[in-house]
Amino acid sequence: MNARFKIAAMLTATALASTATLSGAAAQQTNSPEIVVTAEQMRERTTAYTTAVALASASEDQYARWDDEICPRVAGLPAADAQTLIDHIARRAHEVGLGAGAAGCRANVVIMFAPNANTVAREIVDTRRDLLGYYSQDNMASAGRDALEAFANTARPVRWWHVSQTTSADGRELGQAEARHGGAGAEAQAMNQAAGSGDPSSGSSAGATISGVDTVRSNGMRTRRTTRQDLSFALIIVDAPSVAGAPATATADYISMAALAQLNPNADMSAFPSILNLFARGSGPAPTAMTAWDAAFLQGLYRTRREAGARQQRSDIARRMADAIPTN
Repeated sequence: MNARFKIAAMLTATALASTATLSGAAAQQTNSPEIVVTAEQMRERTTAYTTAVALASASEDQYARWDDEICPRVAGLPAADAQTLIDHIARRAHEVGLGAGAAGCRANVVIMFAPNANTVAREIVDTRRDLLGYYSQDNMASAGRDALEAFANTARPVRWWHVSQTTSADGRELGQAEARHGGAGAEAQAMNQAAGSGDPSSGSSAGATISGVDTVRSNGMRTRRTTRQDLSFALIIVDAPSVAGAPATATADYISMAALAQLNPNADMSAFPSILNLFARGSGPAPTAMTAWDAAFLQGLYRTRREAGARQQRSDIARRMADAIPTN
């Protein structure tokens, strides 16, 4: 670098330093009420985020979450890619305090990559409704029959369906549910067999050979309850052609969000920084990973009082998010 360029560089550095000093001084003159307003605005935004994305079952006014551990199984991908996705979901699960099932665990999260997700979803719903919470028994709950039809009929790059079980506030099974203990594993095993005989490299679609389980039972709506909602089964169907152009890590985070929480598939998240905008049509850049907002939402969901009603849970999640998300 010759002398002229050295001088220019020094002048540039000096100008930048002066600008930084002036900016710092201006920041120090900012009065505290503006900081309070910023915090209030953040709380309003986190409340809007939570209200938009969190979904309770049709019969239970509570948000469901996994209790202890998840055991994902992937069909329709080569074995190495399937294992990479499973490991990614396990890491995200660990971040919210969940364990990941050991090798050979009974799957409770089934992820199917299909060349035509519409066909697969429709076939599963038509042939194994008992698998997906359509019938009302054994203290099981889902988003409801209308939502199940929307799951089957609405084309999406990624679609999901969750089934939860109503338990006592300390996690004990209720009524006759003892006879169904471990049913979620049977559900997932049957679904995976339909997807390709348990072979992660298989791309075959689900068929009528799936063996099912019983589902859905409701109780009343109160702010405080003696019950809670434990997720017992999640089905995620990925339309392989629709996600082919997205970064693999971004798709894995999108799927992880759907695996860990019962989300509203119709939520408009365009006003928020979220991985759930990955497949949304818009002019902004696509997200490449879970954002601080997404991570804070999951942390809040897994720390809120499980026996509280959805309104109280939603308020608590939003408060925790506002405390966790950087405001600058």
